[in-house]
Amino acid sequence: MTQEELAVNYIKLLPVIGGSFNNAPLYVSLGDDSEYYNLFADASQAEFQESLEALLQANGKTWSVSGYLENRSTILSRFPQMVAEERFYHLGIDINLPWGTKLYAPNDCEVAISKYEAGMGNYGGVTVLRFQNKKIYYILFGHLNPDELPRIGTIVKKGDVFAQLGDMSQNGNWYYHTHLQILTPKAYDGGWAGKGYCKESDLPIIIQFCPDPFEYL
Repeated sequence: MTQEELAVNYIKLLPVIGGSFNNAPLYVSLGDDSEYYNLFADASQAEFQESLEALLQANGKTWSVSGYLENRSTILSRFPQMVAEERFYHLGIDINLPWGTKLYAPNDCEVAISKYEAGMGNYGGVTVLRFQNKKIYYILFGHLNPDELPRIGTIVKKGDVFAQLGDMSQNGNWYYHTHLQILTPKAYDGGWAGKGYCKESDLPIIIQFCPDPFEYL
């Protein structure tokens, strides 16, 4: 992703995050080749949150987005399981917003998964919504407030609030954001709702499981 591509596509995110963030976001890659590498490479999540807020203020922005299929081996090197499995390629987009920001259903849907994943580096609160337009697909939202999650089986109408971003005590100890990931039925049935990253060897087939979110929103 580039800043130019995000400037064209970000409007697809507005139904999810509401009208308070209708200005174009900043693209902040968390990949190993990021121009902002020095902000996160050796920083704690709290330190990166401060740096991100300062960066947004300096650029006259209120929110940012981090991209699909970024190679994040640097920030994931602190998690032994990710290193052992060599899963470094980001399968969603991160929408970086203040904690407590409400999330809205972009279309009518059903809550398929709603739970709390404890532990540093995990999702914290996580919800998966099931959509059926011309075809069935799922959208996973991670790093949510576990006290504001919907119940499994709930029917959520387009435009309804279904969740809120969590703080660092609720979201797996990450900076403030939600991880938005598309899951095809093949991915959902195959357990990919528990995988936010893939291996390099998965890249040739990854579109069958977790395609680019901007192609579905």
